[in-house]
Amino acid sequence: MGYGRAPRRRLRREPGRIAVIAAAALLAGCSTVTTGTPVAAPPQAGPVDVATLNVGNYPVVPSAPMGTAVTSAQGAIIEGQRLADYVTGPWEVDASLSGSPGIAGMVLKSAEALKLAVPEALSAIAAKHNFVAGFFSGRESATQSKLANLVLQFSDPDAAKAATGEFVDFAANDQLGQRVTMDGRPDTVGFSYGAFDTATPTQFRAFTARGTYVLVQLAATPAAAGPDAARGLVAKTLDLQAPLIDTFTPTGPDKLAELPKDPTGLLARTLPASREQASVNQRTVYQPRGALHFQSDPVRVSSLFDQTGMTRQAVSATSVYETRDEQSAKKLADGLWELISKEGKPEAPVSMLPDSRCINLSKGQGDGYFYCLLTVDRYTIGAPATQLLDAQQKAAAQYAMLTAP
Repeated sequence: MGYGRAPRRRLRREPGRIAVIAAAALLAGCSTVTTGTPVAAPPQAGPVDVATLNVGNYPVVPSAPMGTAVTSAQGAIIEGQRLADYVTGPWEVDASLSGSPGIAGMVLKSAEALKLAVPEALSAIAAKHNFVAGFFSGRESATQSKLANLVLQFSDPDAAKAATGEFVDFAANDQLGQRVTMDGRPDTVGFSYGAFDTATPTQFRAFTARGTYVLVQLAATPAAAGPDAARGLVAKTLDLQAPLIDTFTPTGPDKLAELPKDPTGLLARTLPASREQASVNQRTVYQPRGALHFQSDPVRVSSLFDQTGMTRQAVSATSVYETRDEQSAKKLADGLWELISKEGKPEAPVSMLPDSRCINLSKGQGDGYFYCLLTVDRYTIGAPATQLLDAQQKAAAQYAMLTAP
């Protein structure tokens, strides 16, 4: 969703495409199927002998402690990932806003990365005012309503206020929009764009300076919904987002390199993805709200998280959800399987793990997409890959890693 000039005939298409994974995990980069002799995993007491699992060439031993970001650039990615847990999802504003418009959730690691979500001019403004990191969340409804919510973090309140002022000036140069002051929000400036006819949407854009952050929203609603519907979505978003971001503790630009890569320890026990293969949304651990930005049905998955006591999701080459207990992990796996089972063709389970489930979610175009689900102890595992054997090997390796001493 662009944030500059309002389109004259139709809502601008979102630049770039960050896919939402149909199951409930982020798809890792392309992987190579590894065949040959399975790597032996440490023997495990119980019904599953992990030494017999076909894990290909994937590691089965947890990583060593990961330390800190080391560089400010890597720290900015971690900061954006941390922000995800403090960004209001559109489905929290309106439950019908749960569909993916192309970009669903995205860490904004630099001002340059803002170009994927906002016009290039706003990216340049952010860079000039010491942008630190940000996060984007966008969804649409079946009735073509759309809502994008961005939280942009700057070095200090003065920088955030200056950037907001220039964002507003940029939007004001578009003569199609009417500038609006939001009632009760002196720090928010909005722009209303009326529909040109019944086929084009009504849009409302807003910019808010709040401490070290700039809050940005774009809402679009069908003309039939009335001229105030889009503005109402933005107002409700701010009602939720403003107090939520106040609970986040930002990292100073001079401290980004000191951010820990794995403060919970769960990432070290998750099958690793290389930096070259991973997206900025991966190689991290999210709390429930952060994890929901990447779910295909965040409303239903949110309920599953609540029911199972899901506390965090590690996302790397696989996804590992930590739940309340063993039964909760199985309930979460059942719920996720119910969501995806109608979207593809069931495949053979992971060898030697009869309680696992795998599915072919390929749509017949381009690379394949396979996904395996299984549980061990209080963890639910999701393993994606472009080939079935690779997904099965990832799942087996992740099982072994979680059961390693």
